[in-house]
Amino acid sequence: MVDDRTTLEFPSSGTTMVPLCAPDGLVCCMAAAPGGHPLRVLLDTGTDPSAIDARLARRLALPTGGSGLGSSASTDDVAFTEAELPWLKIGDLTIRDLFAPALDLASLPFGVDIVLGYNVLRQMALRIDYAHRMLTFAHPDLGLGQPDAVQIALDFFEHFPALPDLEADGVSLPLATIDTGSNAALTVGPDLARQLGLSATAEGVVSAVGTGFGGTARVLRREGCSVRLAGMLLDAVAIDTHLGAAGDLGRHGRANIGNRLLARFESVTLDYERRLLLLTPAPLRESSA
Repeated sequence: MVDDRTTLEFPSSGTTMVPLCAPDGLVCCMAAAPGGHPLRVLLDTGTDPSAIDARLARRLALPTGGSGLGSSASTDDVAFTEAELPWLKIGDLTIRDLFAPALDLASLPFGVDIVLGYNVLRQMALRIDYAHRMLTFAHPDLGLGQPDAVQIALDFFEHFPALPDLEADGVSLPLATIDTGSNAALTVGPDLARQLGLSATAEGVVSAVGTGFGGTARVLRREGCSVRLAGMLLDAVAIDTHLGAAGDLGRHGRANIGNRLLARFESVTLDYERRLLLLTPAPLRESSA
């Protein structure tokens, strides 16, 4: 068994900034680690703990522990083996003894070496500047204030940050998790999908394929929905649902906010220590005469 000893070492300023990298639609950046090769890191508020690609773990001969099966959004049989990465450096931030179970990330449609989840993110304040494609990491004692932001109290669903009292097309969503590892806009479980009329025979609903940890899954999607969030009305939002009852999003009452909706804001700041979400509205575009 490998214990979670993950710790963060911030620079003397308490903050560091790095640019976002490809792929678009997700929150990724580049990092350094043992082995000398640059690594692509996904910051995923919907993952607990973190994860490392199994091939990379084998190549680095990382210390490993027990094995088992975990859950993803659409499946309950994601195989993993406990592992620990000695260090990971993102800008001037160093993560020591990163507990990151090894699993197959090769099935994802984009190249990711490491996924940073709750065991890292809970030890910082994180700002995602979608407009300028930058990430800011701050020591939890400092936080990341934003004078022009809408400030919202965070709830938590298990270890995942969440917002209460959303509304989608007039249907109440009691609690919606914030998932920076999702490139969807809003995903709902089967019970909420029925209330929203999200079915294969409904008008405007299309079938698509979603991909995540554990493989692909069929989804139903409808564009052009309206979502009310913290008093703000967002139009033209796509809502989807997974077909099947397995995985986290197969549970009753589940709703999940992904990057396609979050990126409607100029920036999004998550402060785990203070249990706050800061949303900076995107500036209004001037119409041409």
